[in-house]
Amino acid sequence: MRKLFTLFLASFLLVGGCKTSNVEKVQKTKDVLAETRIEMAKNEGEKLQQVATLASGTDYSLKAVTNPPVQVKTAIDFNNRVLNITGNPNIDELNKIKELADLLNSEIQKEKDKGVKLLKERDDEILELQLKQKEIEDVYESQIKGLEEQASQVAKKADTLQVTVDEVNSWMGLGGVMYGLKRFVTIGVTGILIFLVGFMVLRFLAATNPIASAVFSIFEHIVASIINLLKGIAPKALEFSNHIDLPKFNRHKDTLDTVVDTLENLKTIQKRSNSQVSLNDVFVELDKNLDANEKILINELKTINKYG
Repeated sequence: MRKLFTLFLASFLLVGGCKTSNVEKVQKTKDVLAETRIEMAKNEGEKLQQVATLASGTDYSLKAVTNPPVQVKTAIDFNNRVLNITGNPNIDELNKIKELADLLNSEIQKEKDKGVKLLKERDDEILELQLKQKEIEDVYESQIKGLEEQASQVAKKADTLQVTVDEVNSWMGLGGVMYGLKRFVTIGVTGILIFLVGFMVLRFLAATNPIASAVFSIFEHIVASIINLLKGIAPKALEFSNHIDLPKFNRHKDTLDTVVDTLENLKTIQKRSNSQVSLNDVFVELDKNLDANEKILINELKTINKYG
């Protein structure tokens, strides 16, 4: 009764709508239980055949008694009832048990010894069936216990899911929005923290370990890709955050380097010649040293600053 209740409980929980993985797990255990029950039934059938064979041998031996006393007749009556329960064995087994009875009842010692040996072999077969039955029963009990544990786990998960369902259904369904936002923020913050910790550890190790440096360069490429993605989505994001992209930075830097080099060169010439360099000389020299793109940039800067 306890086993039937356990199976009913597991089936009831499955109908309750738990996760597919749990349903499959419990179903597999139930399938294995079904196979074990088939094996138990087969073992019981083999044992019943042994009983039928031995009962047939008993009937054959008792009926061989000449002028049997009342006790033998009673034993025959009892044995007939056993045969009515078990049924008759197949012809081969019936012939073997009759031969065994003849050998055991023989007056010749050699034949009797042979009968004892054959009876010992049949005892071994019966013992093997009994041991196999015990082994199957142990496996079956273990499987029932496993099914009980799985049913308990399914019930616990179902209770947890019910709490989540109640939370989602609260506030006329608005609880689902709050639940989703909370999950999103929790998972997002956790992911960012893990990324930052890994990033800082690699940043620290990159200074001394070449392997860590190589891994860190991958992180840098990932971060650069994210920045490029953000820049594509929001082109002015870098400007608002007081940052500048690399091509624009290099364009300004190259122009500034040209201006500085020109001024330093004129400064050196002025020292050597002990003469004063006029502002007009500066503009002439810059006009020679600046390329077309650098002149365009200077004009843009003059326009922005309202000089041109």
